Amino acid sequence: MRKLIVSVLLLTSVATAIALLTVSFPGWDQLTEGSPDIIIARCTKTPLPVETPYQIQIDLVVHSDIEVVSILKGVTNGVASERLTLGPTVLRSMYWPRQGEYYLIFSSYHEGYHQAIEDYRVIPLGLRVPADAIAGKPLDEQLQILFKRGLFYLNREIQKDEEEKQRLESALPKPK
Repeated sequence: MRKLIVSVLLLTSVATAIALLTVSFPGWDQLTEGSPDIIIARCTKTPLPVETPYQIQIDLVVHSDIEVVSILKGVTNGVASERLTLGPTVLRSMYWPRQGEYYLIFSSYHEGYHQAIEDYRVIPLGLRVPADAIAGKPLDEQLQILFKRGLFYLNREIQKDEEEKQRLESALPKPK
């Protein structure tokens, strides 16, 4: 029994010690300015969640396979292996993307993956991205078009969720 208690305390201490440091939302201007990379990517594979009750997920970061389809802003470290490119890579974030959907991502590219830990750095755009609408425009205009697309997608999802909520509520008995 003592060993179990000590093990649980040790595990709790370790989990606390390696907890992720996240930053509160700084605002769009600061996020845009402070993000080395801004990309549009499609999620190609979302990992499965932890499946057994015996696994403890200490790292809350989701590792998702993505494909970079557009680079809106990219900073390189001058090292060939660290250059931002189109194509397959990995997203590390607390956001859990859906396979097949597109995302606007404010990230930092390092060692072969895009890191966008805070979930506000990943904006869902839906199943299509307005590539023609943003082509050749300055970054600020591109972002405004993509923010509108993200808002349209979110409003549509909210409407569908509200309809589903009403259907489910209609299945429950009315309170007396």
